[in-house]
Amino acid sequence: MKTVYLSLLLLCISLTTFAQSGNKIAIHVEGGVKYDFKFNSDDYTDDEGFSGAQFFISGTYPLSKSLAGGIGAGLNIYTRYIPYFDGITSVPIFANIIYKLPDSGDFIPFVDLKMGYGIVSRSYDASAATGANPNNDKDYHIKNSGGAYISPSIGILFPMKNTAFTLSLSYEVQVMKAKLSDMSGMKISEQTKNHAETLALRIGYLF
Repeated sequence: MKTVYLSLLLLCISLTTFAQSGNKIAIHVEGGVKYDFKFNSDDYTDDEGFSGAQFFISGTYPLSKSLAGGIGAGLNIYTRYIPYFDGITSVPIFANIIYKLPDSGDFIPFVDLKMGYGIVSRSYDASAATGANPNNDKDYHIKNSGGAYISPSIGILFPMKNTAFTLSLSYEVQVMKAKLSDMSGMKISEQTKNHAETLALRIGYLF
């Protein structure tokens, strides 16, 4: 996971340097908070509430006056506890499309779509109750991994001279998996697939 964080840092530096060199690529930096309104699982009931924070950086190239496309990466921090997904941090790598309608004005509505893969890599030990006695705990080793990531957004762009601020409301789906084994290493279950659905409020800066 440290390698992923280092790669993300290098991507941020590379995109910023490339944009400042006079190329047409625009850099969009976003930060936001998330609300978990549904967590799909075969084993657990839905959980709701504030679920964490996120950060994204993407580089987009104008394809027309209204349309731009590019790539980016981010950091999704999930703060709510969900069994088998404790303290998850996802690193989405995605393709990004932004469409403005209209393409000029003091307040420009836009739609944004991020699609890619959310990297999750975490291993930890946990205990869970087994049988009828809730005090009869059993220790497990849990290996988390990631999956598909998709996030459509709608928002408003506030243009300034050569820069702009953005405010958007986003819907996110992040697929995550958990593989369980006992403390001796024997597999208990195949990967259990779940996906977190969140709404996010993002504030961004485009330059």
